[in-house]
Amino acid sequence: MPGNTNQSERTPLLGQNRTQEPERDQQNFNFWRQLVLTLLVIAYTGYYYSKTNFSLIIPILEEDEGISRTGINAILTSGYIFYLSGKFLSGFIVDKVGGRMTLMGGLAGSIICSTLFPLKKSTVWFAIFRSANQLFSSVGWAGCIKTVRGWYPPSKAAHATAIASLGETLGDAIVRVTLGASLINGFSWQQMFYLSAAISAVILIPSYFIAVPAEKGFENPEEKNQDATDAMESRSVYNNEDGAVAPLVKNARVWLLSLQIFGVLLVRESFASFVSTFIQSALDLSTGYSSLSSAIFPAMGAVSAIGGGIILDRTRQNRRGLIPFVSLGLLSVALVGLWAVTPSNVDADDGDGPSRKEMGLVLFMVGLTSLFLYAPKVIVDGPFVMDLAGGPQHVGTVTAFATGFGQLGSCVSPFVSGGLADSFGWPVSILTMAGIAAVVTGASGVYWCLDLQALRQRSRTSQA
Repeated sequence: MPGNTNQSERTPLLGQNRTQEPERDQQNFNFWRQLVLTLLVIAYTGYYYSKTNFSLIIPILEEDEGISRTGINAILTSGYIFYLSGKFLSGFIVDKVGGRMTLMGGLAGSIICSTLFPLKKSTVWFAIFRSANQLFSSVGWAGCIKTVRGWYPPSKAAHATAIASLGETLGDAIVRVTLGASLINGFSWQQMFYLSAAISAVILIPSYFIAVPAEKGFENPEEKNQDATDAMESRSVYNNEDGAVAPLVKNARVWLLSLQIFGVLLVRESFASFVSTFIQSALDLSTGYSSLSSAIFPAMGAVSAIGGGIILDRTRQNRRGLIPFVSLGLLSVALVGLWAVTPSNVDADDGDGPSRKEMGLVLFMVGLTSLFLYAPKVIVDGPFVMDLAGGPQHVGTVTAFATGFGQLGSCVSPFVSGGLADSFGWPVSILTMAGIAAVVTGASGVYWCLDLQALRQRSRTSQA
């Protein structure tokens, strides 16, 4: 009958529409998730335009403005102290006001500080506005982590965190190339600062569109990987514990994680602040060209961070701790290699300068150091923090606590890199960092053992 024919034709179409509705919702969710992740990378790159600018002008301040290495170290140290203070506050701030407002407020403050920094030439003035800049910069990563955790379940968070960290790796490389090129093309260091502030201001605009799922009408993503869910519950320091901070203080894994963050940040900030100065000194390059060459460090860091995140998401739960353990061990070896190829008389002027082979070896080892540094940095400062939090409600607090104590490594870094290099030469400074990396490798191994113990304890409890 015609009526039956029409009924049979319409029914599949109606069923297909009902099936397509959740598919369309998922497509919209994926679109916003990818857009937000892209905006996070852009926003965090803006932070580095207002942050890396100082490290690029250290040789100019020493040679042209008469700022001593002691003064430079004082400026850096004061900045790291304020950065450390901000890290402790950032977790509580981001849990209260959210990731977007935290990111935008911090970036706006950094832009203002970069604009005011060149107005006066004195160590005290530089220290004040470098410190204020670092205070505002300190909240950026907590805002990123909070936002990522809202869009991604734990089993996919490592890869997403690694992508978000491209702002401090690939973004920093772009910053060094663009700002270094401005110096080569005749910009004064003051004009370069204004340029960096202007670019950060432009980047601030799209940051407004960073959102959490609820603001776009979506529910928070559910963890479909049961193994990842069980592992997250096993690793949480808040199991059967009351309070926000007390469980962190009492847990050995939190302190071991803080020690790992301490080590990787000490090495990372040593290179981030002085890699351009080191390259200029070791390879006898101009400030502009040493700034360009220093881009190899964050560029290789981008490869490391993305690779580490992908590998972590694809690794079995009981082997996750192996990745930073192996990478930190290789970091120690890479630093020893850099020490071996660095001329012991980098400050001496023999009239010939380094050969192309020597230049290539030094830059290669700088890149290799970064390759083994950024993967564990992103892992311990991102997914492992999420592991200990056990859920999105405590991510900000755990990030503030573990990363806050780990930031002591940043405070020490000017004395390890700049101070030791100035007194005893770069080889001594680099060899010291290699020793620190070896100690942190041991801490990473112990952390892995305790992580396995937590997983096994959960397994025995569930079987009982």
